[in-house]
Amino acid sequence: MDITKDLKIKSFLGVPIFKQDGSLYGNLCCFDTETYSFTEEDIKLLQTMSTFLTYVVELETSKFQIEKDLDRLSHESELILNSLSEGVFGLDINGSITFCNPATTNLLNYEEKELIGKTPTSTFLNNEDKSELLLTLIDGKTRSISHESFYSKDGHHFPVEYRANAILEKGRITGGVVTFIDITERRNSEDIILKSEKLSLAGQLAAGIAHEIRNPLTSIKGFLQLIGDGYEKETYIQIMSDELIRIESIVSELLLLAKPQDVNFKPELVGLIITDVISILETQANMNNTQLLLDIQEENLFINCDSNQMKQVFINLVKNSVEALPTGGVVEVGVKVAGNYIEISVKDNGVGIPLEKINQIGQPFYSTKEEGTGLGLMVSFNIIQNHQGTVKVESERNKGTTFTITLPIYEQPEYILI
Repeated sequence: MDITKDLKIKSFLGVPIFKQDGSLYGNLCCFDTETYSFTEEDIKLLQTMSTFLTYVVELETSKFQIEKDLDRLSHESELILNSLSEGVFGLDINGSITFCNPATTNLLNYEEKELIGKTPTSTFLNNEDKSELLLTLIDGKTRSISHESFYSKDGHHFPVEYRANAILEKGRITGGVVTFIDITERRNSEDIILKSEKLSLAGQLAAGIAHEIRNPLTSIKGFLQLIGDGYEKETYIQIMSDELIRIESIVSELLLLAKPQDVNFKPELVGLIITDVISILETQANMNNTQLLLDIQEENLFINCDSNQMKQVFINLVKNSVEALPTGGVVEVGVKVAGNYIEISVKDNGVGIPLEKINQIGQPFYSTKEEGTGLGLMVSFNIIQNHQGTVKVESERNKGTTFTITLPIYEQPEYILI
């Protein structure tokens, strides 16, 4: 079929349309039913239109490809979210849940429609627990938390470990994403390990107690025999009294270790705790010809702690440092910030601890002091561990020993209760 005859076309002009890669996309044509002689201006105009159409075609092609890529990424993201065993949910700036994956609904025993548009505090968070989850929407900081619980729809609560990240657009917080896991099994395993360690520790303590108490009892028994044989008793009675005091000291420390104590966690100023400790021990240090130096690099640093237990820890550490300087010296106590943590160091310039003995520090009945039992440091290490902290011991012969306690900073921003 001759289209020019059917349409009675007498004049025709065609210009190719090329893609940016040089391949032919099509032709731009114009025609007329009258005989017409196309001028150079007509050809240039058509070529300009062809160039413009090239850009239009590229834009449409790019738009189509972008939409295709977005659909693919959205589908892949959905597949990834749906396959994760961790719960994942999003929050808008007001704290409302914008999306959640199947693991979230399974772990919390909610349906998706029961969570979307609701806030965590109205569904699976307990307001009284003062969760740190929503604080990320205020300050934009990433938080990794492992000491909180979520509540399922039936009211059952379970321990979780979650990570909250802020969503930022041009530096402005617009929402957040939270991932979490149920750590019930981990906690149960930790409890089993802890019980096993306690049984092992009980064995160590039993052996240590037998050794520590048997020695003074043997001395007392010997002196009683001497008194019975008619020897002078006044000197022996004094020695027996000292041995009984020694036994009493050991039993007291064991009771402190074994007795459950009420723990009252609340925000406390680190500087105030350390200052109180220095005041308590200053007289003993002066009598020992030892200078106590305090360096608090930043004021108003809070930790979430039991202040009595913290004082017990630092009294123990500073007292040990003072006693490690029999001829006097200097004990430096420092407080500084290290990221999201506070470092409290207790440093002396004594004889130091042999490198091979450092790992034994904190074990029951190991002490570098002649009359020490090691139980004081053991109790202190347990307290720090229960406060989510760590203890580091560094020592160099004839230069001194440094104990560094690291504890998480407690921040006190306004809580969002939605």
